[in-house]
Amino acid sequence: MTRGFRVAFLVLTWAYLAGIVVQVFLAGIGLFGAARDFSDHVNLGWILHLGPVLLLIAAAVGRAGARTLWWTAALFVSVAVQPFLPALGNDAPWAAALHPVNAMVIFWLTLSVGMQAWRLVRGQAAGTASPTTPLMS
Repeated sequence: MTRGFRVAFLVLTWAYLAGIVVQVFLAGIGLFGAARDFSDHVNLGWILHLGPVLLLIAAAVGRAGARTLWWTAALFVSVAVQPFLPALGNDAPWAAALHPVNAMVIFWLTLSVGMQAWRLVRGQAAGTASPTTPLMS
């Protein structure tokens, strides 16, 4: 059962990373006028909020290790903050400008967690899984 959740953690992480790439593409469509507005970007953003919740569950049940759980929790927090940054545009434009910066943080965190998930699954298959393996080595 642990292996199944570790594989699910791996698949969900990489699917989430693909969703982030689509999300950036939709922002570009809105920004460069191919769409009338950012509604597709906004709608996908709300859907993507489910990702870190599923990742946390899969990591916890798959016994991914404390370090991976902390990084996944950091991803959860970054994603939770993300939709509120643009809303600060009128009052604090400098804070709203953190929206794309935070998107890069989210991408990096997801990539790092994905690499850890890959090592976890690959190591388990080889019989050497270690939940304390560094994220980026």
